[in-house]
Amino acid sequence: MKENNTIEAFVLAGGKSTRMGTDKGLALLRGKPMISYILATLQKAELPVRIVANNNAYEVFGLKVYPDMVPGKGPMGGLFTAFEHTTADMVLLAGCDMPLIPVEMVERLLSDTGHDKIVAPVLLGQVNPLFALYPRSLKQKLEEYIASGRLKMTDFILENKHVLLPPVAEEKPWCFQNINDLSQLREVEEKWGDLS
Repeated sequence: MKENNTIEAFVLAGGKSTRMGTDKGLALLRGKPMISYILATLQKAELPVRIVANNNAYEVFGLKVYPDMVPGKGPMGGLFTAFEHTTADMVLLAGCDMPLIPVEMVERLLSDTGHDKIVAPVLLGQVNPLFALYPRSLKQKLEEYIASGRLKMTDFILENKHVLLPPVAEEKPWCFQNINDLSQLREVEEKWGDLS
């Protein structure tokens, strides 16, 4: 990572969680709230961590929690909220539902950072927008996308300056698995020893 870059991590926990049936980040995985795994990983990487959520229950983690400033706009709204609440050059945006990301993957992402480019990993041919670095200098562009209803994160990445990390699926195909419902949660619990 370049020494003059400042980075803050923001974990998105503001989704509707309709498939989970409960607040996704607070759903228990191996006896702990699912969000606690990504929080711990980001803290191991020595990043300041914040949470974007509309639920005060997330304050239990002792971190700053910011309500989504543009509700109903999905992760784009979460990124806007992060930009509004940071003075850092870059925001590492992460979903609360990816508990298997290892600290090495965070370090890999940080090693490719640049002031003016989005840095995102590729998994199985797909760009992963919910574990990526976004320069705060794109705040005005982000506002334009939201105002025009263009809410697809992948489009935002590909239509702005970006660096795509080489595919990671070969080494750890499961590390970006996101958990959207109770059956996926149970599946990850059952396979935990093989995955972690």
